[in-house]
Amino acid sequence: MKTSEFSNTVLSYQETLKMLQGFCYEALRLLKVSVEKFPKFAVGVAMQADGKANPLIIDYTHSKVLVCIPVFHNLFTGVTGNDAPTMYRLMGYQLARFWYRFTTVGDEGTFNSKDKDSIVFAQSLMILKGCRINPLTPVSEVLKMLKEEFKIECEPVTGTDTHAKVKIDVIRPTQSEHMKITEHWEILREENINRSLASLAEGDLGSKSNPFDNVNEAADYIKKIEQERLSTDQYRQEIAREDFFYDGQIFRIPWASANVSYYPIEGASDNCFVVNQLSTHNKFVLKPSLANHKFLYRGQSRFFSPCKPSLFRENKDYFVDDIIQIKEFQCLLKTHPLVQLFERGFELLHDTFYFKINYDGLSQHYYNNTPWLDLTSDMEVAKFFAVTTFNMKLDCYEKYTGNELGVLYYFDLKADSFQYNDKRNYIVNNIGKQPFMRSGNQSGFLINIAKDEDFNNYPEVRYVFFRHNPTITDRIFTLFDNGDRIMPEEILRSHWHRRMNDEKIKKLISTEALKLNYKDNPHESHTKIKKALQNKGFKIKKYQPSFTKEELEQYYATSLEFWHEFCSNIHFYSPEGALMKEHLINLPLDPRYKWAFIK
Repeated sequence: MKTSEFSNTVLSYQETLKMLQGFCYEALRLLKVSVEKFPKFAVGVAMQADGKANPLIIDYTHSKVLVCIPVFHNLFTGVTGNDAPTMYRLMGYQLARFWYRFTTVGDEGTFNSKDKDSIVFAQSLMILKGCRINPLTPVSEVLKMLKEEFKIECEPVTGTDTHAKVKIDVIRPTQSEHMKITEHWEILREENINRSLASLAEGDLGSKSNPFDNVNEAADYIKKIEQERLSTDQYRQEIAREDFFYDGQIFRIPWASANVSYYPIEGASDNCFVVNQLSTHNKFVLKPSLANHKFLYRGQSRFFSPCKPSLFRENKDYFVDDIIQIKEFQCLLKTHPLVQLFERGFELLHDTFYFKINYDGLSQHYYNNTPWLDLTSDMEVAKFFAVTTFNMKLDCYEKYTGNELGVLYYFDLKADSFQYNDKRNYIVNNIGKQPFMRSGNQSGFLINIAKDEDFNNYPEVRYVFFRHNPTITDRIFTLFDNGDRIMPEEILRSHWHRRMNDEKIKKLISTEALKLNYKDNPHESHTKIKKALQNKGFKIKKYQPSFTKEELEQYYATSLEFWHEFCSNIHFYSPEGALMKEHLINLPLDPRYKWAFIK
């Protein structure tokens, strides 16, 4: 089959069509063209009346766009934008402008890639989407359109590309426009942060003296409150409607926004994961979608006061024995093929993705004592934990059969929940989807809690009590395959559980783990740390923690099936997102990355 090619990425005709259509539709939405008026796209021979080939022919009569792929191929220059080939984006935006003129004033003009109005529109929109524009573009015309049509007053400036370390010319809001945008969002942000959450009084339904009859009623109560708060939260409502992302300095690609998990994604499930580029470095994470969520949840089959992380449940002040296990765990993870792939990076449609491994989050989910508590964006997951207990020795979940009341927590997400704040000691951390399924299956989040603090007392936290109902517990337990959906069988689970339940193996620590401990504790002497470990019976040896040959063979035997499932609910917030997902799924077929999937 004929293909169009960018660098090492080969696109089929249908993939080329899909990407072009995605950019066109993005621009049409911005222009407020109703979806039912969008044109259909098809591969065709796009010939003009004079017999010359044109990349596009707009069939206004049949609301159709014919795309001549070979002509597109001849137009390719190899120039790329931030998140997709510039030619696709430019053509898609220009095409949308032609279609907009047709739907508003009936103009049936022949598509012309040199049409001035459509070029200026496309370049203006590219700026708002965080892309560089052609240096030959008439900047004055772009600034005029940004002001008159997009209602944003901008100016050209020279900046620095922090990754490439080069000077670049960019267009950004003027100082007065910057102040207007910043003040607008600061007002909404403060309103969001200062909104208090109503508390239950003793005797109210859901309180300890008047619990809900079952966990389902408790969950329904929380979901109702959540949707009421979400619908009246102006900050969140405006985030969901914003057409571009401005980070306070320049316009950036939407997937670089910290709020990308709040953006609605058409056709995505409520529990999907969204690709997000971190602002601090050039890495990506897979965040659980929060588009329909104002709360995070936590379920417990019993109420504990205080509610503390596992690391602080024992009465001790020095935690070197627990921390060193986390470092040993991290050393083990670094030998896994998928962890290595994520950290080395891989290319999709001419963009290289480096995915961050959340070692802390994985440590929390695989038998280690940590200073974090689990939260989830999936109420069904919270309900599962609210009706079960974990048997560490047997490595399985069991139905709770006691007589105590269960509890469902809800944590009110604020505009600063994921940011450090001088007024508090805790921060919410997104674990995201990782190369091991447990954290993803739980739509997991973490909150770090200081040693002497109680989660129950945090101002964002509320909880309700419920009576356990054996019939409902059975139903939930079955829904989660007796816990296997929460904790699927995988080599990391069996390997680390075996270690943590064998006192002899558990006391063996690698020098690599010790080095990581030194690095994270620069205020303590190496001698003190090493002596403290030896006093607790640890033996330090020079070796590389690794999975066994049999464990890796087990991974390779199911790696393709695992990868397909792993990618199934990942979404890229971009017009060519479906295409990028398709290439992500097919990554094992790329000769450059087969090593991570096939022995």
